[in-house]
Amino acid sequence: MATLAPRTADAGDRAFAAGSLIIPTDLSYQSTGMFQAYGLIYQLLREGVHVHWLIDPNKTWHAAPCNTAGDLCGWDCGIEGSGVKCAYPTSSPDVTATTKVLWDDTGVAARGSTLGTHRYRSGPFAIDAADHDKALAIIDVWNDPSTWAANPWAMRTVFHVATVHETTAALSANSAREMVAPPTIAVFADGNEDIATGYLRAAGIPQSNGTEFPAGKCGATTCGPTTANPDMLSEEAIAGDLGTCSTPNTDHKNGALFKSDGTPAFCQIMSMHWGVNERERVECEGGCPATQAECAGERFTFNGHEVVAEVRAFLGYRTHFFAECQAVNAYENLVPNPAWPYLDDAGRNGHFLTTAGIPPACPAGTCTNGDYECVQNGCSGQACCLPKAATWQNLPGFEVAAAPASNAVKVLRPDVPYNQLDGAFGTTGGSEPAYNLSTYLGSTYKNDRQVTLLTGANGPGNQDVWMSGYLDGCDDIIFKSGDPSHHVVGCEGKISYLGGHQYSTNVPVQSGSQSQGTRLFLNALFEAQCTTGDGPGGGTDTDGDGVGDNNDPFPDDPRRCGDSDADGCDDCSTGVFDLANDCEGNGNGGDSGGGGTSPGGCCETGSSTPVGWFALAGLVGLFLARGQTKKRAQSRR
Repeated sequence: MATLAPRTADAGDRAFAAGSLIIPTDLSYQSTGMFQAYGLIYQLLREGVHVHWLIDPNKTWHAAPCNTAGDLCGWDCGIEGSGVKCAYPTSSPDVTATTKVLWDDTGVAARGSTLGTHRYRSGPFAIDAADHDKALAIIDVWNDPSTWAANPWAMRTVFHVATVHETTAALSANSAREMVAPPTIAVFADGNEDIATGYLRAAGIPQSNGTEFPAGKCGATTCGPTTANPDMLSEEAIAGDLGTCSTPNTDHKNGALFKSDGTPAFCQIMSMHWGVNERERVECEGGCPATQAECAGERFTFNGHEVVAEVRAFLGYRTHFFAECQAVNAYENLVPNPAWPYLDDAGRNGHFLTTAGIPPACPAGTCTNGDYECVQNGCSGQACCLPKAATWQNLPGFEVAAAPASNAVKVLRPDVPYNQLDGAFGTTGGSEPAYNLSTYLGSTYKNDRQVTLLTGANGPGNQDVWMSGYLDGCDDIIFKSGDPSHHVVGCEGKISYLGGHQYSTNVPVQSGSQSQGTRLFLNALFEAQCTTGDGPGGGTDTDGDGVGDNNDPFPDDPRRCGDSDADGCDDCSTGVFDLANDCEGNGNGGDSGGGGTSPGGCCETGSSTPVGWFALAGLVGLFLARGQTKKRAQSRR
């Protein structure tokens, strides 16, 4: 039997007095109410009740079912001391507590009945005893529909009781996150927005105006900031004003993700199934002609690349972006294309977590990978192997992979809030169930950061299913609580990618079920920085450079905030935090010659890659010219 050593004290440990509340998240006591527990947390935060996410930073994952002969878990499934082991894999416990029942999602245990000692797993939530009465009043309404007429905030279509326990003795546990505010959520109306809203409705999490997210897809006039569904954003709303053919608008903060002052309007956006073809669509008011010169000042009415640029700019703040299935590919594999009709600048780079890789040279005119072809002068005047027209959309850097079998999924870093689950993860199908890093192109996760949380037997980098990281790999997503010095100054936005088309909202959640993916989605909502009160901009931003004072070593100087990407340029050299364009300014980290493009000056560090973004962008233009992709002015489906 695997033994469990006593938990050592951690810098994030705090004491909870008797009378504190615990919302379980392990399958022993929260299965039917699993999703609604997250909706309850949302409402508690909305009413000013602080919620602690209890996660042991040294926890481990027991990959075999806990009742496996010869490999028993060192903890019991339910009441400690019962000797009954879970018939599924679990993480080691986060906290041991002696409790009584207040609400039971199965309806079996009576209120006030003694539960005993349980070793809570899978990241339970806790509320300090000082907030007991205020929290319990909210909990009782949430779990009792007979009270909803007088409390319309609790009304929802999907209803299940969420289990809540009360401690009968004091305890100490690691508070990985003390949440103080609910996340502000935007859903990208990308044609499959009903997947995201289905997850949110299962949890009972409402829009900012208090109404439920819609069950169906958006109509032409039913979603957007001025409608009854203000948190459902169309492609056009996110892209903002695109300018004209002769003077394209390069302001990547003028869409609905931003307020008029250029700061984020939300702390979180999610895109479930935005497609590569839609990303490549460009339209002009008179129809985009063959050349820019022929456009004669007409306005751009659509450019999918700008949607990616607005999300990248959004991630320059303490925000979070969640993508699932095709949306992962659509964002992550975009390379800026300066050619007509895209006219991209560097801000339209979609590689948030991965490098594009380097196409192999092919001086003999052949490529060893059948998905690629040798293109003369394809890379800075040299012949190189680039994806064939039929396959380029799914190949540059991040490749679509088959889903690993559910019983073969490896759980990495169970100590990360994103990755809290109990039991085996159930994979699902779809057009993009998992992802590989391209071994042919040599693509990597940026700065070799560890971002993979769920993967296949040969991962990371092979059949990766669940990934989370900071924009451009500027910091490790994983660091111990109580060590804020580890966080890189100016490293703000987080990205989460989940493979698979759609996960189940069926309850009770069970080991190996596809409902586990929905739980990961909900984890990501509450991992967003805004839940800790450290929202977009990181709180007060005296100099207005987009980096909050608590993360800015120069809070009074808008052109200085540090060099998080280690390129030799200050990230705020342009006057705002902008990793993509910090070479263009003359901040403290740059040379004195007026920018970072001069030899040996700012941004020379790490710039030895022989093939840059624009080389791969030329590939896109090449295929467009061949007529292998959609027409420039394709009508919207």
